[in-house]
Amino acid sequence: MRFGGDRLMVGFALVAALYLLLPPLLLTVYSALRTPANRLPFEEGTSWGLSNLTDLYTSGALLNTVVDTSVFVGGSVAVAMVVGFAIAWLVERTNLPFRNGVFVLVLFPLMMPGIVTTMGWLLLLTERTGMVNVALRAVLPVWDQGPFDVFSMYGMVVVQGVSLVALAFIFVSAGLRNMDPVLEDASRVSGASALATFRRITLPVLWPGVLGAALVTAILTVESFEVPLLLAGGANADIFSSRLYFALNDASGGAPAYGTVAALGLHFLVFTYALIFVYHRLTGRGERYVTLTGRGYHQRRQALGGWRWPVSAVVGGFLLLTSIGPFLVLVWTSLLPQYMPPGAAAFERLSFDQYTQLFSDGRLVSAWVNTVVVAVVAPTIAVFVTILLAWVVIRAKKMRRLPLLLDQFLTSSLAIPSVVAANAFLLFYLQLNRALPNWVPLFGTILVLVLVYAYRMAVAYRMNHAGVVQISVELEDASSASGASRATTFFRIVLPLALPSVVGVWVLLFLVAFRELTLPLVVGRESPPFVVSVLIWKLWAQHAGQAAALGVLTVVFLSSIVLGLRLLVFRRFR
Repeated sequence: MRFGGDRLMVGFALVAALYLLLPPLLLTVYSALRTPANRLPFEEGTSWGLSNLTDLYTSGALLNTVVDTSVFVGGSVAVAMVVGFAIAWLVERTNLPFRNGVFVLVLFPLMMPGIVTTMGWLLLLTERTGMVNVALRAVLPVWDQGPFDVFSMYGMVVVQGVSLVALAFIFVSAGLRNMDPVLEDASRVSGASALATFRRITLPVLWPGVLGAALVTAILTVESFEVPLLLAGGANADIFSSRLYFALNDASGGAPAYGTVAALGLHFLVFTYALIFVYHRLTGRGERYVTLTGRGYHQRRQALGGWRWPVSAVVGGFLLLTSIGPFLVLVWTSLLPQYMPPGAAAFERLSFDQYTQLFSDGRLVSAWVNTVVVAVVAPTIAVFVTILLAWVVIRAKKMRRLPLLLDQFLTSSLAIPSVVAANAFLLFYLQLNRALPNWVPLFGTILVLVLVYAYRMAVAYRMNHAGVVQISVELEDASSASGASRATTFFRIVLPLALPSVVGVWVLLFLVAFRELTLPLVVGRESPPFVVSVLIWKLWAQHAGQAAALGVLTVVFLSSIVLGLRLLVFRRFR
C-alpha cells in the first residue's frame, strides 16, 4: 500500500477518465431537468422541473424525430450490412479477381472526412446538375431532372449507408476469414444447395458478429452529423443530430434551447445505451459459435465460374462510384470557380485558382495547425489513459467489482452520441469559464478542443484491453522479481509488447479526430478555434471550389500519413 509512482500514474489516469467521460453523462441529465429551456442551466432564475420533457411529449416533436431518425438509421444500416456482407463474402470466400484492389477501394472512404464525402455525393446526385444524373439523362433522355434526388430520405439513406460499408466489411470479413469451412463442406456433401448452406450454416455461425456490427453501425448513424446537416433540410426530415444543432444555433437569432437539446439527448442516450447493452450481451456469448480451434485448416474459395468477370465488373463499378467517385468529383470542382458538369465550357475554365485563393485565406494555416495539434494530442491522451487502465483492469484480479465497473465505464463513451457530448461539453466549459478568473483563458481555446476530442475512449480501451490480455503475467512477475517497480514494469515490459495495438488505435483515433465536425462546430459556437473540417463547412456556403480544394488536400494528406505509418509500423513489427 506504499505511495509510489505506479499509484500516482494510475490515479492520474483514473482522474483523467472521470474528467473526460462524466461531463457528457451528468450535464445531459442535469440540463434536461433545469428550466426554462432557453437559459443556461447554471444561471440565476433557472429551477428544477420537467417542462423540457413534457414539452417534447405534448408538441409531438419527439415522435417526429424518433420516426424520421429510425427510418434513417434502419435504412442506412440495412444498406451498409447487405453491401458490406456481400463484398466481404466475395473477397474472402470466392475466386473474385483483384481481391486486394477491392479491399483497398472498400477502405478508401475512411481517408475522407465525413463532410468531404457528403459534399462529393451532393455534387454527384443533385437532381438537376449532379454528375451521375446528367450522365444518366444523356444516355436515357426520358427525365427532365433526376432520376436520383439526394435531398430525400432515400438519398440520405444511400449516402449514409454507403459511408458505413467499410465498417461492415471489416467486421464481416474478419469473421469469414476465421471461420473453419468444415461445416459448410459437410452441408454441401449432404446435398444442400449453396443458398441453403449460406442460410442454415454460414449466416447462423456469423450471426453474433454480423448483429454486433449492425448495432455498432446503428450507434454511429444515430450520432452521424454531416449527412443530416447537409441533406435533412432539403429532404424535410427531422433527424436527431441536425435538430440538436439547429436548436443550439437558431437562424432567427433566438436563444439556444439548451434544455430542449438536453431533453432530446437524454432520450437518445438511453437508446444508445440500450444498444450497447444488447451488443455486450450478444458478443459476450460468442463462445457458442466458435469454429476456429487449434486444429489446422485452410480456406477454400468457391469458384464463380462464368459469373467471375461479370461479378467483378459489378463490384468494381460500384466501388469506383461510391469510393472514388466522390473524391474525383471534388477534384473536378476544386478546379472550377463553381461546380459545372463536364463539358466544353467547363474545360475552358479549369485552373488552379481555387487552390491559390485558398492558400491566401488567413484561416488556412491556423486551421491546419489546430487540427494537427488536436489530432495528435487528443489520441495520445486517450491511448495512454486507456492502456494504463486496461492493464489495471486485467491485473486487478483480487478486486472483483471495481475492475468490472471500470471496464463498463470506459466502454460507455461509445454510447454517447457526439452531438449529445458536444452540447454537454459546451455547457460544462461555459460554466467553468465563468467560475475561473478572467486571466485564465479557457473557453474558445485549442486546449478545450483537445480535452473534448479525448472523450472518445471506448474503442481505444477495447483495443488496448485486447492487446494487454495477450501479455503473460509471467513477464511482469520476472520484472518484479528483478527489483523493478510496477511503473518500470509497465513502461519497460507491458507498453513495448502492447505497442502494435497502441499504434493501431492511435492511428484510428487520429483519423477520427481529423474527420470530426460535430464537436468543434458545437463546442466552438461562441469563439471557435477553426479546424479543417469546420473551415470546409464554412467555405462550402460561399466558395464551393475552395471547399472542394481543401477537401482534396485533406484526403491526400491523410492518405499519405496512413501510408507512411503503415510502412513504418510494418518494418517495426514484422
